[in-house]
Amino acid sequence: MEWLESMHRIRALKLELARMDPRRGMPIAPPAGASEEAIAGVERRLGMALPPSYRELLSRHDGWPQLFAGASLLGVRALARGSYMDVGRMVLEHCEGEEVRGAGERDGGSATVRGRYGARSALVPFGIDAAAETVFAWDPEARTPDGELEIILWTNDVGLRLSGFPELLDMVKDMLAAELDDRRRRAVAQIEPAALARGAVASRSRVRAVAVPLTPAPRPLLRSALTG
Repeated sequence: MEWLESMHRIRALKLELARMDPRRGMPIAPPAGASEEAIAGVERRLGMALPPSYRELLSRHDGWPQLFAGASLLGVRALARGSYMDVGRMVLEHCEGEEVRGAGERDGGSATVRGRYGARSALVPFGIDAAAETVFAWDPEARTPDGELEIILWTNDVGLRLSGFPELLDMVKDMLAAELDDRRRRAVAQIEPAALARGAVASRSRVRAVAVPLTPAPRPLLRSALTG
């Protein structure tokens, strides 16, 4: 499953970034999976089948903390209770009328949260951050042949429509990889001047060392009573 490999890669990238910058904190380990009964209860509560990829995720991990921009993937309890449903929809309402573009768009043109794909009230949030600035939501009216649901991603006043959960994970993975590459380049850029400076100091030290005579200079002969 490519999406599962993406999850493993995302965690590995976050660990590497945390090692480079301990201030960001180590990534939180995801919890154990939910039971089949609990997952089925979520589907009854939502009145729809979960996307196969997310259903499989819940069976392995009951949610995922801080996947992207501080937003966590919701587990069965939050999904079944609708804990963040109203908050998520309020955020999505704010982006009504904004163009929502993404690689999963079906006609290559622009789409909006409301209109072509149905009213925003039909959207089902499944990920949100503590400040409700980043929201992931499924569009139940846009189900692909393989059972996946298209996703609305709203973060930092920018909206995107994605073809499904696997594409969301690919996007997060690519952004983390780009951040890691950038940090590595900056680290190298900081190290190189320091290395050059150390090299210059070492060169000067070697010059001074060569200038020191390796053998002591001959001492002048001392006059004695025999030599006069």
